[in-house]
Amino acid sequence: MKETKTEEHDFKENFQRVTISGVFMANIPEGTAPVVFLENDDNRVLPIYIGAAEAFSIQCAIEKLPYPRPLTHDLLISMIEGLDSNIEKVIIDDINDGIFFARIILSKNGGEYEFDARPSDSIALAVRVDAPVFVSRKVMENASVDKEAYKLR
Repeated sequence: MKETKTEEHDFKENFQRVTISGVFMANIPEGTAPVVFLENDDNRVLPIYIGAAEAFSIQCAIEKLPYPRPLTHDLLISMIEGLDSNIEKVIIDDINDGIFFARIILSKNGGEYEFDARPSDSIALAVRVDAPVFVSRKVMENASVDKEAYKLR
């Protein structure tokens, strides 16, 4: 199921590619929490609060740290690749009551398959295979902040 030119144009109009700026600890009323920052070309960052295990997994992948045994996301990549599939892209396309929604797009034998997933797991997988991450423009407009608000460089 390849995208038509119209679908491709609509995708480019409605989504923007982001980079993973890193995983950080942020102060919240309850203490501190891990947060992953996704940055667009306009110096806006989308902060997504994640769990400690996912933060560890993403940071290990960013830094390419070896781990004695496969982490869950490493296992999933091995399974996906073992089934002759590839992660084409990750899409973060909605937010509802502070909860982000993501989809992982896999390809196999010329077909594309879409899976609902948490953004943290999606990002952890994307980092491992250098898959692009896209965020809907609507989500960026509603939930991103200026990079300077977090004093990121």
